[in-house]
Amino acid sequence: MKKLCTALMIFILFSSFAFPQAQLSFRFSNPLIIEVNPALLQFDVEIKADETGTFLRDLQIYFDYNSLAFGSSIFTNGKVTVSNLAIMNNHYQMVNSADNKSSKFAVILEATEEMNHPGSAWYFNEVPITYTGLLRFQIKISDTTQTSGIAFDQNLMKGGQYMQATASTDPVSYQFANIYDNSLVNLSLTGQKIFLTSGWSGISSYLMPFNEDVETLFNPIINELVILENYSGFYFPAENVNTLGDWNSASGYMIKVNGNCQLGIVGSEMDKESLTLTGGWNLLPVLSTCEVNTAELFSEVLSNIIIVKEVAGTSVYWPEMGINTMPFLKPGKAYFVKMAASVEIEFPACLTK
Repeated sequence: MKKLCTALMIFILFSSFAFPQAQLSFRFSNPLIIEVNPALLQFDVEIKADETGTFLRDLQIYFDYNSLAFGSSIFTNGKVTVSNLAIMNNHYQMVNSADNKSSKFAVILEATEEMNHPGSAWYFNEVPITYTGLLRFQIKISDTTQTSGIAFDQNLMKGGQYMQATASTDPVSYQFANIYDNSLVNLSLTGQKIFLTSGWSGISSYLMPFNEDVETLFNPIINELVILENYSGFYFPAENVNTLGDWNSASGYMIKVNGNCQLGIVGSEMDKESLTLTGGWNLLPVLSTCEVNTAELFSEVLSNIIIVKEVAGTSVYWPEMGINTMPFLKPGKAYFVKMAASVEIEFPACLTK
């Protein structure tokens, strides 16, 4: 009998390794710079499970952040607001939110009926197998010249999440929460605001958007957007056609809007500000946070420049004819450039960023 019990215990132990439990995945989504005084960074935390029937019980979420951007001890200093999203709408409460260290903070969530019931949809929410909103954060920005530095702290989070057992009132630990790497670490806290006037114009960005999907990126101005295009494809929302896919910060675009509007882009600055132009026509983005002297930008490749012109306008830089009615290229704009051969240009650093 003793041998039988020992064998049974060994079987149960090894079964727990052979049949791994459900896993949680976390990610950030929808970052937005909200223009108030002071400015706020808003972002969501979303979660999903890798299999159905996973009832949420408790969560401990730990964050790292850049204290130069937001200040230190941001909960103690009243700089953070937290609100509930879909999964938190019923059965749960936030029992604690506090600074963990000067550049870390934690949020602890619990099911309100966790001590009395086994896992079921009557008393707990099932974590969907697609990403769903958990919490929304707004943090006051102290220095917009910094990047956010916000990331999940995997070491502190590991072992701190619990699902609800379905056959008892016991909690079951998620041993290996999957932390996705789409963190906000390098997110620019300035963002880029691009003003568009009714009709055609050129558009570009010096940021790599957090979400590069053009339909998501242009959704805030979907009522004004007629068409967005470059030499690779186009996005025509009225006809539900999108052959562009993702935004490419190394390309300029032509855009038509039916009214004046403003597009806000949140993302990280590109690692390098050099660009390859091919022989023939190009759509040039402006990979700089400041205006760029047109003649200086092309001075090293002057022999290969045929003409640079506005997408919609009369200003040109035409070296062969000694004409320059476009002394500066502006961030957020894009320009037609015709080259005699392929070259690489490098945007100069701004004196202040």
